[in-house]
Amino acid sequence: MKISIIGGGITGLSAAYYLSKEGFDVTVYESSYFFGGQASTIKIDGYEVERGYHHIFRNDYEIIDLINELGLSKSLEWHKSSVGMYADQSLYRFSTPIDLLKYKPISLINRIRLGFLSLYLQKKKDWKVYESISANDWILKYAGKEIYNRVWGPLLRAKFGIYHKEIAMPWFWSKMKTRFASRNKKGDEILGYLRYSFEELINSLIYNIERNGSKVKLNHKVTSIGHHDGVVENIEYVHDGIKEKIDTDLVICTAPSYEIKKLINFEKKYTEKLSAAKYLGASVFILSLKKQFSPYYWMNIIDNEIPFLGLIEHTNLVSKDRYGGNHILYITNYLSHTDEIFQKNKDELLDIYINSLIKINPKFNKKWIKKYYYNSVSAAQPVIPKNYSSLIPEIESPIVNLLIGNTTQIYPEDRGTNYSVKIAGEIVSLIMKKKGETDEP
Repeated sequence: MKISIIGGGITGLSAAYYLSKEGFDVTVYESSYFFGGQASTIKIDGYEVERGYHHIFRNDYEIIDLINELGLSKSLEWHKSSVGMYADQSLYRFSTPIDLLKYKPISLINRIRLGFLSLYLQKKKDWKVYESISANDWILKYAGKEIYNRVWGPLLRAKFGIYHKEIAMPWFWSKMKTRFASRNKKGDEILGYLRYSFEELINSLIYNIERNGSKVKLNHKVTSIGHHDGVVENIEYVHDGIKEKIDTDLVICTAPSYEIKKLINFEKKYTEKLSAAKYLGASVFILSLKKQFSPYYWMNIIDNEIPFLGLIEHTNLVSKDRYGGNHILYITNYLSHTDEIFQKNKDELLDIYINSLIKINPKFNKKWIKKYYYNSVSAAQPVIPKNYSSLIPEIESPIVNLLIGNTTQIYPEDRGTNYSVKIAGEIVSLIMKKKGETDEP
């Protein structure tokens, strides 16, 4: 069977690896000049750094299993994380239950309430009871206005902007479950990272795909998926300005939903499912600094005057010695792809951000910045509405032998590399099941 995979991110590469291992003839078509999507890396001062900050939680079983299978287990290292909250023009440690009790922006009684609610959500197993309520409404109802206004509400607004009232509660539940599941007995959050960056995983997948006799192709933009009588027949792609068409038996499309709708026309019901989840874009700066910006790996911003939602100081999780003594700081924002920020010149935008960095750390100086890199993505974060389990586009599309796998199908969990691997596994399981049925006498 000849299989064409559209998209060379973690889902596409993982699916290609699993299928090539089973003897399928697989070709991955990636429109960009690099593989791996946001898990891919760039070189800053000669060191590999992810385009978007990445780590692994202790309950990210699918990607951990893949890492072990690829022989990379010795590269997977576990580090104690640290979380800070910037609120009321002050920086607070927010990593353990003791830190919560010291968090002055809310009253003592609400600090205790916040702790109990967090613990309650951690223990809650049935997320389906939350499908009909938004995270916004649940927080207001059970946590109250102070916790909403001073902790969870600003985080929702920062993460989802104009859509913050629409986000379904199962998304919030899953975030709480994931964070707590990665804590040790002392309450410290423990996160995993590959010694040589996620590029190690990407390169290993590519190496094994090719070793298994399959192919991966960069700068190949698929422009259409052809079918006849409701069955996949071919794909068309553009490479070096030349359009080509190839026959294929099966297509796995990992592109964002709005891109999928450009490749093929579906029936109305499936098209509506592809449109059910909106997307937010990501605006990310990576700064290589001479000095440490803060003591925290992850800093949430609870301040409407600050024009970004968080700071992730990678070298507060992984030693700066890995990067020649430089400190790696991500400035992250999730916004509508129509937001004016995406229209700004990157130097102009950085100057705006620098003014806010100085507010957070008055000692910070622009001269600390040795180098910087800017990255923007139009489909970084799906916006998951209420009652989404009935709206998720099925992996098996209405077109026979056209399978769909993207971040809008990750539910109730939030999108991430682990769930990209998980979707790849689900797709491969479906293909293997079909193959088993056709092989029966």
